[in-house]
Amino acid sequence: MDRALKQSLKTFAETVSLNKGRAYFVGGYVRDKQLGIESKDIDIEVHGIEPKALHTVVESHFKNVEEQGEAFGVLKVLWRDEDVVHEIDISLPRTDSKVAPGHTGFDIHVDPHMGVEAAAQRRDFTINTMMEDVLTGEVIDPFNGAVDLQARILRAVDSDLFGDDPLRVLRGVQFAARFELTVAPETMTLMRSMVGQLDELSVDRKRVEWRKLFLKANQPSLGLELARVLGVFTGDLAIMGEMMETEQDPEWHPEGSVWNHMVWGCDETVKLVEREGLDVDGRLLLMLGNICHDMGKVTTTKRADGHVHSKGHQEAGQKYIKPFLKAMGFERFAEGVSKIMRFHHHPMWWFENQEKVKDGHMRALARQLKPLSMRMLSYATEVDLRSRGPYPEDATDLRLPEIAEWFREEAQRLDVLDAAPDDVIRGADLLRLGLEPGPVFGMIVRVANQLHDEHELSRDTILERIAQQKNELSELDALSLLDTLKG
Repeated sequence: MDRALKQSLKTFAETVSLNKGRAYFVGGYVRDKQLGIESKDIDIEVHGIEPKALHTVVESHFKNVEEQGEAFGVLKVLWRDEDVVHEIDISLPRTDSKVAPGHTGFDIHVDPHMGVEAAAQRRDFTINTMMEDVLTGEVIDPFNGAVDLQARILRAVDSDLFGDDPLRVLRGVQFAARFELTVAPETMTLMRSMVGQLDELSVDRKRVEWRKLFLKANQPSLGLELARVLGVFTGDLAIMGEMMETEQDPEWHPEGSVWNHMVWGCDETVKLVEREGLDVDGRLLLMLGNICHDMGKVTTTKRADGHVHSKGHQEAGQKYIKPFLKAMGFERFAEGVSKIMRFHHHPMWWFENQEKVKDGHMRALARQLKPLSMRMLSYATEVDLRSRGPYPEDATDLRLPEIAEWFREEAQRLDVLDAAPDDVIRGADLLRLGLEPGPVFGMIVRVANQLHDEHELSRDTILERIAQQKNELSELDALSLLDTLKG
């Protein structure tokens, strides 16, 4: 927190005090500070002041104030510190009792005079109950949250109040992974009993918690494993449980099941993202791609000739992608994840058969991958390779991470690492040849790319053959067109 913001918050707290109230830092901000983590999101709870008075005080001290629903008693302030935007939520203590199913079924009542301990009791986990006086820096910890945080224990504050909101199950999942916490036995039982209520929640609310797991945890595997043990993976997410029961060939996958391979891959994804400096969307795409890439093994895995085979799993798994991502709230990544699933073995196959791989194969793959790039495919393949093992000390390193590096170097050489090559011909070329515009243009362009990439025909040769056959082209399908122009 920069000096100007700290001083502004202190001045605000002084005004609150003059109005016979008290301002406290609460929740994640205090927890993260105890862990030495700088947080740009700040929650302040004000006690002893009525809502209208608080509104007046906040607006007199801050610009960019938004009210988050009058019933909730929350005022959001945006504070810009050079390139960093701090979100400050200033709220009053409140009770929110569950009176009906769903995320809207709460009776909410703001109570500025309920008291510090009563307010803390309504929070989810003890690690989030600590409060710090904005003026004095005194930490108030009525439920021993600091002790649990130091012991790395995730414990519900109040078992009766905890059950009011099933989202707390997913909050527990992401907290356990982010802070490497062990769930207290009684809290584990409580969370398991609430799993059946997760269907009441909107996908938007659930996505927030999955997103925090994937973006903030160094070991997302811890959260996924907790979710599996709790029984969270049902409905369109049930494929996750089936992955635990799906074996792999121990020669290539000593780690065991598809589930083991996948969760290890999530942790390897974090390492790769940090190494390469990928943005939020890049991290989410690789994480989701890793989670989904071997789902097809659930239905294709068989034993034969003393080995475990999963022939065709790249296509068999395609049907799971959209329902799975939709249930988690990440449907917008479906196309990229689909390409990762379909093509993640290509770099490995081509590395093993480099003498047979032509430049045109690389260009053709770059076109097929859109909107995924060759670079992102290489990262997905690298995660796949690094999430195998451990292998015996005397064995060759079968993870072969150099495969991904070789693939990137080849794609860079052909200038297709980050974008597909331009089309060999365009609509304007076809117009100059006298062809009538229409749907056939797209087919001709695609076939021309195929002729260039796979059959090594030059642009001039392709245009010459199109000119010779232009009167018949509109009557042909793609396969016939390819055969005609190939010659």
